[in-house]
Amino acid sequence: MKVRLRLAAFGVLLVATGVPANAADRIVQMQAAQVGPGIDAFPQIVDPVDDAERRINAALRRLDAQVRKAAKSCKAEGGANSSWERGVRTAMHGPRFLSFEINDGTYCGGAHPNTGTTVIVYDLTTGTPVDWTTLLPPALTGKVALATQADETKMVTLSSERLHALYLKAYRPETGKTKANADDKACRDAVTETVSGEPPAMTIWPDAEAGGLAVQFDLAHVVQACADTVVIPTSTLRREGVQTVLTDAIEAAQAKRP
Repeated sequence: MKVRLRLAAFGVLLVATGVPANAADRIVQMQAAQVGPGIDAFPQIVDPVDDAERRINAALRRLDAQVRKAAKSCKAEGGANSSWERGVRTAMHGPRFLSFEINDGTYCGGAHPNTGTTVIVYDLTTGTPVDWTTLLPPALTGKVALATQADETKMVTLSSERLHALYLKAYRPETGKTKANADDKACRDAVTETVSGEPPAMTIWPDAEAGGLAVQFDLAHVVQACADTVVIPTSTLRREGVQTVLTDAIEAAQAKRP
């Protein structure tokens, strides 16, 4: 009887605080900030309710410290003309997954400025980066590796022929407009080309607004403008054998968007 009373009291507490029994099933509120002029900080989870969320906030603060240090080194190397700009977009903030798309534009001396996209995805149940091998079938993960970004952040990449094929299928589809097709041909060739027959190292993240899994990969500077992000819809992901915990979460997040 005492056990049942304690459980009932716990249930009342959850209702009163507005927190679901599994905190990872909620949409978390985020608060934006800036590291410095032109450099977005990672938004923090407002009023974290468990250790997983507190762990994520701590990790995000460490990432902010990394870019602050990198920007300082960039200025020392490039002098007065150096610059570091960063935009951070929260592509999904629950349920279950928290994903960030980070776009950096840097000039630390040299022939030209550089741009790059970094992606970090957290599992809200553990407070750690997701393990894509548990969410995607082997055909989509392919070879898993870590890429080191400009600020020394480590980003997961996947080299998969099937993932690359899905990307190409949705990339700048041909239209009836001859000039537009001709303008896009060079880019289609750039994203199709592989090195020694190996698929490119791609990065992925759940995107609630787009309603699917976003895919992107880096290109040479001369064709950097061709590096479009392609979104694979959840219907396709299901056919490919992606775990329902991911597809259901993306659809739930999209449905809860204002």
